Formats: sequence, structure tokens, C-alpha cells
Amino acid sequence: MLLTWWRNRRRRKILATPMPARWKPFLDQHIAPLSRLTSAQRELLYQRVHIFIKEKYWEGCNGFEVTEEVQLLIAGQACLLTVGFASDCFDRLGTVLVYPDTYVAKETLVNSIGVMTEGTSFRLGEAWNQGPIILSWANVLESAENPHDGENVVFHEFAHYYDAIDRQMNGTPPLNSEEEYQRWGEVMTREYDALVEQLRHGHTRFLNPYAATNPAEFFAVCTEHFFEQPHEMRAYSAELYDTLQLFYRQDPAAAD
Repeated sequence: MLLTWWRNRRRRKILATPMPARWKPFLDQHIAPLSRLTSAQRELLYQRVHIFIKEKYWEGCNGFEVTEEVQLLIAGQACLLTVGFASDCFDRLGTVLVYPDTYVAKETLVNSIGVMTEGTSFRLGEAWNQGPIILSWANVLESAENPHDGENVVFHEFAHYYDAIDRQMNGTPPLNSEEEYQRWGEVMTREYDALVEQLRHGHTRFLNPYAATNPAEFFAVCTEHFFEQPHEMRAYSAELYDTLQLFYRQDPAAAD
């Protein structure tokens, strides 16, 4: 309770100072899905971007400089996911790390008989249960410049953030009732299995094949398609679209 009071007090102080006048035109120009929002939703997004930029610790990696443009583009895309929620500015997230481009990360793999091997992989972004969001600026910029291709690294990683709020990254974000959890499990499991089956036969109708990696990646990839290709997603599977619509409390297909 005390932490909530301090957080709300801090945010009131942030919002008491108007954001720079240049921020709103920048967001409107560079984040295409904002055109679908109502005026009230857009004002809410501006407020949450203001809070997000001021609250989080930003760090550039490998010599990268975090500029105002970097912060606005990342925060604007991230906060777009929140406008359906009464209160959500990614409270538990403390740090955003930004690399200039695709980066190399260490990873540990365990095979089917329990043997562990260590290696490296090239990554566009990462989200951890209790850690920072890590992003490649080159890919953030590419996502913003191609807003209808169904690929957006910010949407993807912040979907993982939602997924991990309960400390389990399993493809199921926090929901409001047992009925919602049941519906989510039925629809998402069926659609995930259908995608795996499609790929087993060498084809896929719509979703990025990376969604078949596991249920967590399925949810994150579906989030990308939901916000960038809502009409195509609804045509692909109305139930899948409706399930994401109920979670995010937004209907981007209806707004066009």
C-alpha cells in the first residue's frame, strides 16, 4: 500500500510538469497505430509515455547513446499496449537497455537427457521475469518504419513482460477470472497446436513461424500481428483475435 502511494505521488509530480511540446507530434508521426486511438486513448498514451520515460532507468550498451528519439520511440510503442488498462505503466520494470544493433548473448541449453551446453546467440531483444527489457535500436527503428509487416520487437518483448508478471513466462498473462483463463487456454492451445501442425506439413497461412517455438513466443508473436495486422489476424482466426482483444481491451481492426 505504501509503495503504491509513493508511486502515485511520484507520477502526479511527473505529470504536473508538461511534456515538451515536440513529443506529441513526434509520437503521432512515427508510431502509426496511434491513428487508430480515440482522442481520450491518445491523451492517456501521452501521459504514460511521459511517466515511462521519466521513471525508467535507460542505458545504452556497446557505446550506444540513448537520445530523446530513442526513448520516445520505445516508450510510445510499449505504452500503446497499455491504453486498454485502467492503470499500467509497467510498474515492475526498472531498466531499459538499448544496443545499437543485433547483439550477442550467452545462453545455456539443456538437451533431452539433461546435458547442459553453453553458447552464444544473436538477439533482437530480451525480456526477463524480474530483469530489464533489452532491445536492439536498429530493430526498434525498423519496426516503427514498417508498421504493417507483423514484426515489432517492442510489442514482442513487452508482451513477454506481461506474460512474466506472475513470474512464469508460459504464454498466459494475468487474466481476471477462471472463465477467462479457461477460454485463453482453450483458444491459445488450439491455435498453437494448429500452427505447429501447419509447419509440420511445410506451410503456414499467416503467423510468423517463430510463434511455434513455445507458448510464450506464440503469445508474443500474436501480439505483434494483433497490433500491426489486425484485419489479417481476424481473417485468419476470429477466435484468436477476439481472445487478444479481450486481454488488451482494444479493437484495432474496428478502428480502421
